Amino acid sequence: MNLEKLSKRVTKELDIALSDLPLGEKEAILDIVQRAMSDASSRTHRELKETAVICCGPEADLAHKIQEQMDKKRDMLIANLSSMC
Repeated sequence: MNLEKLSKRVTKELDIALSDLPLGEKEAILDIVQRAMSDASSRTHRELKETAVICCGPEADLAHKIQEQMDKKRDMLIANLSSMC
């Protein structure tokens, strides 16, 4: 469920739950909840991204080094084969 749908659902549920409050107070509460959900989503996204970089960083570097070695060996093989002709 994306954040927009979740926000709308929570807004409807809170609207019903807070129906006895004055409109200004209800809107203030809904705004607080919406900002909290957005902040939580942004924070979670940032933390997951940081975790992915930490976890995958060394492997990505290793894969890059392996790719460089393979490219060098391929180039050497092509050069050797070319010199044989």
